[in-house]
Amino acid sequence: MQTRALRTLVKIAKVGSFAQSAEQLGITLSALSMQMKALEAELGVTLFDRAHRPPRLTPLGASVVAEAGPLLAREDRLLELCRPSDRLVGHFKLGFVTTAAVRLLPAFLKEARRLAPQARFEVETGLSAVLQEKVVNGQIDAAVVTDADGLPAQLASWTLRREPFVFAAHQSLLSDGLAGLMAAQTFFHFMPGTGIGKLIARAMQDQARPSAARTVVLDDLEAIMECVGAGLGFTLLPVPDVARYLTPEIETISAPAGLERNLVLAILRDGTLAPREAALRALFGND
Repeated sequence: MQTRALRTLVKIAKVGSFAQSAEQLGITLSALSMQMKALEAELGVTLFDRAHRPPRLTPLGASVVAEAGPLLAREDRLLELCRPSDRLVGHFKLGFVTTAAVRLLPAFLKEARRLAPQARFEVETGLSAVLQEKVVNGQIDAAVVTDADGLPAQLASWTLRREPFVFAAHQSLLSDGLAGLMAAQTFFHFMPGTGIGKLIARAMQDQARPSAARTVVLDDLEAIMECVGAGLGFTLLPVPDVARYLTPEIETISAPAGLERNLVLAILRDGTLAPREAALRALFGND
């Protein structure tokens, strides 16, 4: 018997839904259903009462879940015993906040080849809040996120980068400096609901900007910088994101002191990677 099916069974019991369990495990609903039917056939019992929607565990199914818990915990301890604490061995799922992946991911994968040849990394990108939730739920093992609103208590974190912000505008709009931008120019705002966006929104609230001044919200950093480069307005972004798209016509103005984005590595406190966080952090270098 493969313990993978038992882990899926325990997940369903915890979540209470086939569909949500499939999503959290990163498999299709049909694959999860087939896995459960195969487990029932192997055990020769009915684990779910499918007359209900969603299917409910039968009394015997609940008993199997109760027995599976200690078994899976012992398997985890056995695997932990055989894995060196100073090396990354095995398969891991990592998340990268989209705005940082373009800069951090290539160097990370290069270092992973050199320092962790026995590890395989599956990577996905997304918003900080979504990635944090996936780490908490066990869908991914760790994530690089922006900690604008702090992190859930279940997560431990280590700062990888501190990135100050700058205003950026076409040189033709800077005759009256930042005050002129605030008073008369369109502001290109990166998604206010994201980690970066929340920091930007808070900073802009502190500026003496007329309430009627125009703001355009965009979800793409390159699009924002292209609009800025075309002389259509100004923006406020972390220095590395501005530098990536900087042209001779675009100039920057320092943002208020202390305004910066922290990119942190978030790991479940009692998760698989917790004892190996130092080895994982080493893959991100020191720059």
